[in-house]
Amino acid sequence: MKKIALLTLLLITSYTFANNSNTTTNANSIQIIRLDYNAPNGASRELVLAFTSDNAATDGVDYGYDAAVYSPFTNDLNWLIDSNRYVIQGVGQFQNTSQYLFGLYNEVSGEASITLSSLENFDTDINVYIYDALLDTYTNINDTPFTGIIDAGDYTDRFYIAFEEPEILDIDTNNEDIIIDSFNALGNNENPPKPDNNATTKSINLSYDANTNQLNLKFENNAIVKNITVYNYKGIALKTIEKANNNKINIPLKTNDKNLILHITTDTEVIVKQIALNSN
Repeated sequence: MKKIALLTLLLITSYTFANNSNTTTNANSIQIIRLDYNAPNGASRELVLAFTSDNAATDGVDYGYDAAVYSPFTNDLNWLIDSNRYVIQGVGQFQNTSQYLFGLYNEVSGEASITLSSLENFDTDINVYIYDALLDTYTNINDTPFTGIIDAGDYTDRFYIAFEEPEILDIDTNNEDIIIDSFNALGNNENPPKPDNNATTKSINLSYDANTNQLNLKFENNAIVKNITVYNYKGIALKTIEKANNNKINIPLKTNDKNLILHITTDTEVIVKQIALNSN
């Protein structure tokens, strides 16, 4: 995107939120997050996310608060609202539990980055993360940009902006397994099967044997496990097991990485969990 277009976006943002005739919201009560995106082909885009303290805007489309993309680029990052692309998104009051979806579009593969350029009108510091729903990773971008090698394609349900990071499971070598009673079923570009509302509650025991560098899984229900993949935080697949139709599964790991992502596909859902292996 050319510099003049970026300048125009900045001016439009300031004008929109300071002069909207449909609301009495004071401009100083608008909290703004500005992001810069750099695509693998060198294209750039600025995005704006604005919070209205009086909930004058919503998570949906709001006239005067959202700016749509009228001429989509083939290499771009946008907000997705009702499956449509936007460069400015106005929402309600800031909540650190909220997440907002990106649409990321690349016609070539390569390194892409998302940088936090500014936070405006926040009384206290907030954390800003890029959430990767495929790998279930949260990358803090307050001081360091999110960077990654992104394959060519359209990503419309993978990347989000988020403001808090959930706790990572800490798995050690004691005799007590870590038990998880529920998982998130995530959509991604692999088109996983839809959850079965009649399926039994998913439960799994996780343990780690530091002597053999082996991750042990035990499923407490009769779910059919189609495959299991272990990734590191760079998104590199370390181990994949296909058609693991057994409620007890042992996964040997040939890696020194201790922070991993467990990606399980069953007959009803896709399960993603961050885990931290502790051999102390």
